[in-house]
Amino acid sequence: MLKKLIIDSSTLIALERVKLLHLLNNINYEIEIPKAVYEETKIKEKRIKVVALKGKTLKISRTLERLGFGKGESQCIALARKYNLNFILCDDMKVMRKLFFLNNKDLRNMKILGFSFFLHHFSRKKLIKNIWSIFEIIILNNKWERSEVQVSNYTFLKELGY
Repeated sequence: MLKKLIIDSSTLIALERVKLLHLLNNINYEIEIPKAVYEETKIKEKRIKVVALKGKTLKISRTLERLGFGKGESQCIALARKYNLNFILCDDMKVMRKLFFLNNKDLRNMKILGFSFFLHHFSRKKLIKNIWSIFEIIILNNKWERSEVQVSNYTFLKELGY
């Protein structure tokens, strides 16, 4: 059984801008995005499953929206909680800051990983050659120079030994 990945629009758009979405077919994860993320991106990739939230998951999402989270991020976090995942892939660092200040310990401890998660997996499978040049292109294409997004993704890759 494949592990699940929940991805927000910022990470999908970052991969799309450098034409790497097709590489998702080569990693061993079941990739899901909530309906709100699909509506934001309109990205269609055969490996990505669009999920509509309902019941308790929808209630969690709406609560997060009332706390100031965007609809896509709220749905990603709620979907991750449904599957008992402790992280989502999102390159919106406002989400990380907002989670930190929540009273809910489970949500506060959720990890936010970015596009570098995929660069790492693509590199390990030898699907990309120069991880740092692709990293720089993603940063420039998304105007993330000198941002928390750049720092967090850079740190992630450095901690993995790149």
